[in-house]
Amino acid sequence: MWSDFENETLIHIHKTAKILKKRYQRAGEFYSSLYNILGGISVVLSIISSTLSWSSSLDIDSEKNILRLIISFATLSTIIQNYYNFQDISNNLLLTSKKYTKIQYKIETLGNTHPDYRVPKPEPFFKMIKDKMNLVNENRKELSNCMVKIFYQKKDDSYSYLEETHEKYKELKEDEKLNYSKNIEHDFTEDEESDRDIP
Repeated sequence: MWSDFENETLIHIHKTAKILKKRYQRAGEFYSSLYNILGGISVVLSIISSTLSWSSSLDIDSEKNILRLIISFATLSTIIQNYYNFQDISNNLLLTSKKYTKIQYKIETLGNTHPDYRVPKPEPFFKMIKDKMNLVNENRKELSNCMVKIFYQKKDDSYSYLEETHEKYKELKEDEKLNYSKNIEHDFTEDEESDRDIP
């Protein structure tokens, strides 16, 4: 039976999955942006250095020094870009975000169904969700607390529309509840195979 306590637990897990999904999505986008910026700097500086070396005789020492400086910056930018594997880090973080998204959608599918018509019982459903969350948590890259506070979190991340939905469910009459029972046939294990496909 889905009591108020179970519904509040469902809302709490929904908020947690949504917060983590958003954080990892923003972190992935941040690393992707770093990769693109450093790549762009390398390309521009390489073009400038090539242009300077072909278009001038470089007899003056100051011109040689400027060229050396530009080549050094281009090389440093390329080394940083490749050494830290920003693109790989970004891909892994975005993959983690997608895993949290799947968990969020499972919770929403159940949360959109009136508690009186929910097929899965609370205990097995929460166990399944907890197991999935633990699996993702164990295999994810940890984010820096400082970066989370500055870049990766926003105030409205903890908003869950399921809170309002749950309050609405409480006020419904018996015949109105049927309008919120459309998801009762959903099989919550139907995408287990696709979950296993994700490394």
